[in-house]
Amino acid sequence: MMHKFIKLTVAVVSLAALSACSTQTARNLISFEPDKNYEDMYLRGVFNWWEASDQFKFTRVRPEFYTITIELIADGQPYDFKVANASWSPEFNCGFEYSPRRVELYDAVELVCEQTSQNIQFVPADTGLFTFEFDISDNNEPELTITKADN
Repeated sequence: MMHKFIKLTVAVVSLAALSACSTQTARNLISFEPDKNYEDMYLRGVFNWWEASDQFKFTRVRPEFYTITIELIADGQPYDFKVANASWSPEFNCGFEYSPRRVELYDAVELVCEQTSQNIQFVPADTGLFTFEFDISDNNEPELTITKADN
């Protein structure tokens, strides 16, 4: 009797493991379909007079990941900016929720995209190229990370 119980337990555990693997594989096969379409997003700030110019448009590098690389000068002053679409639509006006806030290099920060979002600030320690990474994996709470680009 105990032998049958052990066989049944092994069978159930094996089935559960296979089920989890196939579910994960199925998830990986499904393409990323965001609730919101972030394809028309720009880095808009003091460095470009808050305009939506092609030079500052994010490029999609993966279904849930956009980047742009720009040069910043280290003069000790913060760069104020937001991530927004060309028409400043409320649902695509991304910044901080309550007040302007500084971000540090390599820190992923959660943004809110709404009419009242506040500016993001960044003070580069060195003059050079910086990559702004806009991650929409969690489509309703995108994240921004600034990294130092290879010069």
